[in-house]
Amino acid sequence: MQTPSRIRFIALAAAGAVFSPALFAQAPKPEETVLLSEFTVKESSAIGYIASEAVTGTRVATQIKDLPFAVSVITSEFMNDFDFFDLASDMAYTANLNAVDTQGNSNLRGYGATFTLRNGFYRLGLNDRINTDRVEVIKGPNAAIYGSTSPAGLINFVTKRPRVGVNASRATVTAGSLDLRRGEISVNTPLGSLGGVQLAQLFSAQATNVGSETEFANSRNRLISESLLAQFKDGSTLVFELEWSKRKSVTATSAIPFEYNATTRVYSGIQRKDLASFSQGGPDSVQNRELTSVYLTYDKRYNRVWSTHVGGYAYARHAFNFNNGSSDQFDPRTGRFGRGNVIVDPLNEDGGGVQVDTLADYATFGGKVQNKTLLTLDYSQNWRYRQQASPNSRVWTINGVLLAAPDYTLPPRSAFTIVTRRDKTRWDVQGFLLRQQSSFFNGRLLAFASLRRDIVTYNLTFGNQYNRAGGALTTPGRVSRYTDTAWSPNFGLNFKATRTVSFYASQSRSFSPAGQVARITDPHLENETSAGWDYGIKAAFRDDSLVFTLGGFYIDRNGVKTTLRDPITGLNETVAAGQQNTKGVEFEGSWRVTPQLVLTGSYGYVNAKILFNGNAVTDVGQMPAGVPIDQGSLAWKYSFTRGGWKGLAWNGGVTYSGVAYPNSTAAPTDARRSINAPSYALVNSGLSYTWSAGQTRTKHSVRLSAKNLLDRDYEDQRGNLGVGRGVYFAYTRSH
Repeated sequence: MQTPSRIRFIALAAAGAVFSPALFAQAPKPEETVLLSEFTVKESSAIGYIASEAVTGTRVATQIKDLPFAVSVITSEFMNDFDFFDLASDMAYTANLNAVDTQGNSNLRGYGATFTLRNGFYRLGLNDRINTDRVEVIKGPNAAIYGSTSPAGLINFVTKRPRVGVNASRATVTAGSLDLRRGEISVNTPLGSLGGVQLAQLFSAQATNVGSETEFANSRNRLISESLLAQFKDGSTLVFELEWSKRKSVTATSAIPFEYNATTRVYSGIQRKDLASFSQGGPDSVQNRELTSVYLTYDKRYNRVWSTHVGGYAYARHAFNFNNGSSDQFDPRTGRFGRGNVIVDPLNEDGGGVQVDTLADYATFGGKVQNKTLLTLDYSQNWRYRQQASPNSRVWTINGVLLAAPDYTLPPRSAFTIVTRRDKTRWDVQGFLLRQQSSFFNGRLLAFASLRRDIVTYNLTFGNQYNRAGGALTTPGRVSRYTDTAWSPNFGLNFKATRTVSFYASQSRSFSPAGQVARITDPHLENETSAGWDYGIKAAFRDDSLVFTLGGFYIDRNGVKTTLRDPITGLNETVAAGQQNTKGVEFEGSWRVTPQLVLTGSYGYVNAKILFNGNAVTDVGQMPAGVPIDQGSLAWKYSFTRGGWKGLAWNGGVTYSGVAYPNSTAAPTDARRSINAPSYALVNSGLSYTWSAGQTRTKHSVRLSAKNLLDRDYEDQRGNLGVGRGVYFAYTRSH
């Protein structure tokens, strides 16, 4: 256990690790060229849809073609051209990434990933393109360089930074299908200098209202962000960012219901797609999210050897759900939808942390071996308080919704007094990472190795839980405190067989503490762990205008939470004994055919299987729920640059998703188990025209675009009815 004084000592040691290089490093002379930070991707690294560098895979800006594993990057230009109004639903252009939702959950390489990162820090949803520079996806257990992770990997949203000496603004209004109305603005302003320190600010804001094909359902999203940058004479930078975002919605119901006998509790296996958008929760359903976060980042390069990156953040997140227990069961005998357990569900979270990266970039053996040694120390603390309450079911009757004459009447909010869940949890994470990268034979062979140590301390306070029928105590509260530890090694090679083609391979391990999903009746479980291999070919032709990665992966997942019957006592126990495996192939590439035409493509195949799931022996051999067998995409953009067509641009894309089984792990007697979501392909397209106003720097742009251009009827990987054709018109003014 770490005492507060011990934690303060660790923080002081971290600060010493950061600033000690300055004591020994020779400061740059005034006439020397200022060196850029090695922790920040250069602006020139992304041209249109093509990104050549990433920071997420190694914590240091690195050429993607040099990495020993797969990292995918989605640029801001791509997000704008393909109408990423909600970053949680537009990731189909990335191989083996799907089913991303507003809470930060996703399926990646056949496994579920349960949270995202923002500039390397813990994040739960509420991201928007307005202040996002790019989205970087690190796949597989390699993501353990950030600590606890799903074996699937992590998605890192990298935000835009203010630019010194640049006076620019951009405002866009968009209107379209489902009554979408969106306004967004970003303003970058130089603030002059103070004592030789150059200052700049970036203000970003957006407001989006959109309806739904489900009656009553709608969403209102808001975001305001202010960033301040100070660039010192030595090239070091300090960035402060304050962001507030909010999402308020009446939840949509797009799950395709199955016919269900409420008396026998048996599904018939008959899907009712005609009722997929029928509102079961009604106008009183609420799903609200609000997040306030503060980030402070300092980057300094002392000389050609030593660099430091220090990041800190704090956040407060408030969530509220009401009547979120709606069911997709439809009983044709009574003409009613089930309503589930209607609850009031507030959730408050807050916390913060600090990361300290110190990098040494140096040569050994007379300059024949180039090295980068990275030392990372980080600490974070997260609090979560959740209380769920229901009305007394002996006093209040909650009927299902009658299809013929919908009645959404619910008990008054004051009746929700029976506490069915009250959790107050805190977890503290102390992390240490040492990473070594060495380049041999004039850069032809790059070797990578890292080792991370994590100490996660949990304080779990579970309150009393009461029965909905009458309010009698069902489960007395308890308090738990324990510490989980883990070592996460990683190593890999990237060998350039020729100047343009390289072979790569890496092996990595990751962990996820079971305490992150603990409930009142769960015992303390051992960490869930995973081990995986990445291998393949990377190529970069024609001065990096044609690049692609073709590779395979193999990941074992062990210690998954499951239920197992004790052979001696005959009692069921919750244990960390589940096993899964996933393997597959991926292709991602981009080609700038001409200065006017760029193409991107992706394809992923995944073979994910459950190997052991305790008492659920029939799950063995099943794919995890909601995982498509394969998926692919093709996207392009052509910009006209001559004659009367100058200023016109056309972009288009096709996304494909293979067969998936939304209920693959349902009970063997459940008819939904074998019902699949068929494969489908969607076409998206857009036309834009940009012109200048006289001799000024002001530009105007209009854009007409469509999602699901052919209005394809489809069912997504999770069994939801897909959204029909959406048509959007946008006007942008920029300078």
